[in-house]
Amino acid sequence: MTHLELELRDLGAHLEIPPAPPLTGAVRTRLTHRRHRLLVLALATVVAALAVALAVPGSRASLLRFLHLRGAAVTLVDRLPRVTPRRSLGTPIPLGQAPFRLLLPNGRRPERVYAGDGGYWLRYPGLLLFEYESGAATTLLKKVALRSADVEYVDVRGEPGIWIGARHALYLPGGPPRAAGHVLIWQHGLLTLRLEADVGRERALAIARSVR
Repeated sequence: MTHLELELRDLGAHLEIPPAPPLTGAVRTRLTHRRHRLLVLALATVVAALAVALAVPGSRASLLRFLHLRGAAVTLVDRLPRVTPRRSLGTPIPLGQAPFRLLLPNGRRPERVYAGDGGYWLRYPGLLLFEYESGAATTLLKKVALRSADVEYVDVRGEPGIWIGARHALYLPGGPPRAAGHVLIWQHGLLTLRLEADVGRERALAIARSVR
């Protein structure tokens, strides 16, 4: 053993090194808090969907299930609520006035853009696109459809979506349920988009994949 090694061993014997803190308890506490936050978020999603469903007359005993993605929920029931005709889409604005870049199908400019309902409506001939920034704890779009309707989860370029191929009711903040037709809702990065057009599922998916 060299002289340097002997000196290092002697130095180590005289150093006062504090004991390592107990990590098991801290890690367990952190994991418990994380699981608690995830559970609270999941319960909030369920409560939001149930609130919409229970607002429909006669649905308390007929609630079947609901579909959910970030910023939107679809509840399936036995009977639809009474709906109102479409009202104004909001305030007309220039295309570039939104605080985020609006996505356009095939890059085509819309006829008009409206700010309203917590997002932006883009109107095309025979097509209506709604875009909004969606947070994990915010459900802006709430829909009620019949259990017999064509409603299913879909994939849009790797992002989750929901297809509704039937007449249904749309709830937006602060307003009564509105009539809606064929609709595709999907996530795109930080945005959630809603496409309404008198087209089938595959055509709606093709339009959704073209937005940029």
